[in-house]
Amino acid sequence: MAGADHVIDYRREDVAGTVMDLTDNGGVDAVIEVDLAANATLLPRVLRPRGTAVVYGTSKLDAQLPLQAFLTSQLALEFIFVYELTPEARSEAITAVSQMLEDHRLRHNIALTLPLNDVVAAHEAVESGNVLGKVVITLP
Repeated sequence: MAGADHVIDYRREDVAGTVMDLTDNGGVDAVIEVDLAANATLLPRVLRPRGTAVVYGTSKLDAQLPLQAFLTSQLALEFIFVYELTPEARSEAITAVSQMLEDHRLRHNIALTLPLNDVVAAHEAVESGNVLGKVVITLP
């Protein structure tokens, strides 16, 4: 699916168990974390010792971290907030993403396209969790 070697359905599968099976119990080097508050306790169960979770989202303003597991496995949390990137970092990111798109190494599955006046329906579609892919709003 979209170039992934393995896909795990987090709603139906044991994520930690599947990751450990796939990595011969070694864990993964890094995780791109989209919801730290929801997944904080999962991270030590999927990351290898000295692994890193790069966090760019969270569903709550506060997250409880299993600090003992982070400490003993020397896990790192790295945060990225796109709105606070320096102009140089933003330019580098735009250049890199543009190049990946041109090289067809980055593909987006567009699941739904709606006009601007259906913006509420677009948000509801995303929030439902039933859309597999991007929801695109077209401008008049």
